Parts: sequence; C-alpha cells; structure tokens
Amino acid sequence: MNKRKITATMLSALVIASFSLMAMASGSDSSREQEKEKIEVRKNGEEVSGESDQTEPDQTEAKKMSYEISDTSFNYYTDSIGKVEYYGIVEITNTGECGIFLKDCVFDLEDDNGHLLQSDNIISTCPFVIAPGEKGYFYNMTGFIDESVSFDNGIKLVPNITLEEATGADDIYHDYEISDTDIREGSFGRPKVTGRITNDTSADENLARIYIIFYDADGKVLGISATYVTDLTAGSTQSFESEAYFIDDNVNLDSIADYKVVSRPTYYQF
Repeated sequence: MNKRKITATMLSALVIASFSLMAMASGSDSSREQEKEKIEVRKNGEEVSGESDQTEPDQTEAKKMSYEISDTSFNYYTDSIGKVEYYGIVEITNTGECGIFLKDCVFDLEDDNGHLLQSDNIISTCPFVIAPGEKGYFYNMTGFIDESVSFDNGIKLVPNITLEEATGADDIYHDYEISDTDIREGSFGRPKVTGRITNDTSADENLARIYIIFYDADGKVLGISATYVTDLTAGSTQSFESEAYFIDDNVNLDSIADYKVVSRPTYYQF
C-alpha cells in the first residue's frame, strides 16, 4: 500500500496570523533556538486581537461564521545533514454557527522589518472542513529554509489564511471509523502509529487522508503526521501506518502525552 505525507496547495490570503522568532547563536552559526513568539492577526489589512472571535460581515441574517486563532507554533532547527528545517502550525477553532472550509494558506517567512525572505504555498490542512466547536489546522512539518536566507535581522512566520463558510451537507463532518491503533518508536526514534480505517459510509473513497495529531501533557499540538489509503470502498477496512519523520527532532514518545487519529471524506468547494 503506497503511503506519502499529505500536502494541500492553497490559493489566497484573508487573515494573517504572524508570530515572531528571534535567532540566537548557540555553539555554531547553524544552530538556533526559539527565543520569543509574537502573534499578530490581521483581517483585511487591519490588526485585531490575536485570539478573539472574528465574524464575517454580511451574514447577520444567516448563520454566522466566526473563529478563533486558538494556538500557533513556529520553530526551526538544524537537522543531521546541516540543513535548517522549520515547522509551523496554526490552530483554528470554529466558534460560529456554520461549518468552516479551510480553503487556503501560504506561509511567508519575513525578517523583523517585514521584509519577505521566503514563501511556501504548499501547506497542509487537517481536516478540510470543521463543524462548529471543532478545531482544524494549517501546518507544514517539512519546511526547509533556503541556505541563502540571512537570520541577521530576525525571522518570523506569517501565515496568510483563507477561510470560507462550508456549503456542504452535515455528512461532510463524518469521520471514518478508526480502530486498533497503537503508538511505538519507529526509525531514528520517531513516533510511529499503526491502525485500521473503516469506510462506514455508503460512498467509495478513492483517497482517504489520515492525520495523526500529537499532543503534549498540556494539550498543545506537538506535531502532525499524515498518510493515506487508496480505494477505500464502502464498508471496507484497510490497515495503515504513519511514521512522523518530519516533526521536530525533540518530539519523541517521552514527550507525547496523547495522540488523535482523524480521517473524514475528501471535501471540495468551488
């Protein structure tokens, strides 16, 4: 069964959640650690509170779409072959009355003066649509910072996110049945999750995306890994495994207090 890490290509920017990282030299020029995080959230170019409800306009007579940027993470580190990797996670909580489609995200890397250093538009989504009260994520666990990027003026991650009201029926929030899960140490000390997925719907699924969300003891997301199965026909069950190669080097079985496996039918909105 073929497996790969799932990524999703997104389109445009509506709200910017930015968080700042200042570089520290530690032992060598290539070794850096997180010193400070700064969060800014903007809507239509205007700065708003980083963790407040944001209600879309022109929906007073319909169900209101509102959400909260409930958590963010950004870190970078030098890997075993000397390349600088980064990861970023934006957690969105649906605080409104209707579903939210996580349509698009672009990760910009800027210096402390707002100068663009690098831009990544292949950002993953987990899941594609969230019901009222649910959490969803834009994330990139496999980012590489270009060797030519200078850290002299600091570095920060600016996620440019686009959200829309989900227009599908209630069954778009149905999660496939997950069973027989287990977590253990895989290659190079990375956490590895195995389990089974059952299509308990009446529709065939050509490509079922499976996400594993890892949490620390405080409930903060440490990282997200993903895999998929193909040809998950109605009523069928398949096995899966996902090894978290691309999360932070510091994330291991000792630091993981809990994990959650999420998979729901692929959702498109045009």
